[in-house]
Amino acid sequence: MRIAVANLKGGTGKTTSAVYLAHAMAGDGSTLLIDSDPQGSALSWSETAGDLPFPVIALPVTNIHRQIDALAGRYTHTVIDTPPGHTGIVASALRSVGLVLVTVTPTILDLDRLNATLFLIDEARALNDGLDARVLLTRVRQATRSQREVRATLVEDKIPVLATEIPLRESIALAGGTVIGDLAEYRQLLEELTGKAE
Repeated sequence: MRIAVANLKGGTGKTTSAVYLAHAMAGDGSTLLIDSDPQGSALSWSETAGDLPFPVIALPVTNIHRQIDALAGRYTHTVIDTPPGHTGIVASALRSVGLVLVTVTPTILDLDRLNATLFLIDEARALNDGLDARVLLTRVRQATRSQREVRATLVEDKIPVLATEIPLRESIALAGGTVIGDLAEYRQLLEELTGKAE
């Protein structure tokens, strides 16, 4: 499985989600995490953490789709962490995968800024007709008006949104630079993505 975690807006939990998801996928087969963000947050995470159960490589370029097979061909799974604002890099990542997870925090600002990412996904489908896209709600305060209204708006606009939500939790917020022990909702996310959820 090849997945890109993307949103042209910053601050939506892309890197955290990419690293957690790579941890979850590593339990199901060899996994590669590609950090395509010039800021190198996922790579920095791996350098600080030490023994992650998967390799992390930096590839902040606009031709990921040309290099992906040579780099990831021997891995069962690949996760690409994409940068905010770099449409060329994100577009190339979208051409490289079968699924894009669009991380969205439940705020009106995130909804307002979502269209640019959705437009880029639509453009990528012209060159990658198998590309699937799902919204992953992150940093969610459970049972709040914002949670309900953002989900309802996505559903009303016929934007595919996953049932799994990533809560706003200190253990997730402070996990940077560590080997993840408790995958929590990210294990549930992988089960939903692979159809193994009960």
